[in-house]
Amino acid sequence: MTETATTPDNPEWKFEEELKKHWPSAVEGDFEHSEKGVVHYWAGEQRGRIVVRFSYPQQPDEDQDKVFFIDAGTESWVLRHVSTFQNLNAELKLIKNQSFRILDDLEQRYRTIIEDFMKVREGWSHF
Repeated sequence: MTETATTPDNPEWKFEEELKKHWPSAVEGDFEHSEKGVVHYWAGEQRGRIVVRFSYPQQPDEDQDKVFFIDAGTESWVLRHVSTFQNLNAELKLIKNQSFRILDDLEQRYRTIIEDFMKVREGWSHF
């Protein structure tokens, strides 16, 4: 077991358990990213609207609870907004980020991760 392994004493493990409890239909998987290494994702999709959360080694703490809302077209994708999971009154809630500056920054930093994820998504059998 490595130091970053998910265990009951690790806050990341508790977050993952909450995700599983509140988002049981999510598709979970991994892909290799050229700069970030193995990227783990949780994703759901309905009619071209994708909700996805990424995690990877050395991911900044402030990004670990981010959820990306993406509209997928036939040729491209558009990041519509980013929300943050917060634990409020012992419940997991999504809080929409209202800042365009933060959205632009996250899109810049996650662009290649999202592009790689979209390639993986192409292999899914769609619902």
